[in-house]
Amino acid sequence: MNIESEIKHFSDLSPLDQARFLARFMYELTLEARNFYAPSGEQAIDANKLRFINEIQHRLTRFIEQILIDDPARTSNDAMLRLLLAPRAEKTIEKLVQSAYVRTIQAVA
Repeated sequence: MNIESEIKHFSDLSPLDQARFLARFMYELTLEARNFYAPSGEQAIDANKLRFINEIQHRLTRFIEQILIDDPARTSNDAMLRLLLAPRAEKTIEKLVQSAYVRTIQAVA
């Protein structure tokens, strides 16, 4: 995945489309999170991965709000996309983020 290209594409979207894109990405991340626990509660929970997803959700919800209110203090698109798409030491996390991101692109295209 080319991060520079993704940053440009995202930055070219209108604020409403940026918010919509990120809301869909958050939805896709919740689907990924389902892989780290069993609905029946019989499986051990992968707390580190669930915490990572929760932290990303936390940052994205605030970022979406800042997009929608046109907050000049918000993080730059460049910084947010790099936070999401940068290579990670934990390859399982990197893969789940990329999977969710690719499905988001397919869904909103």
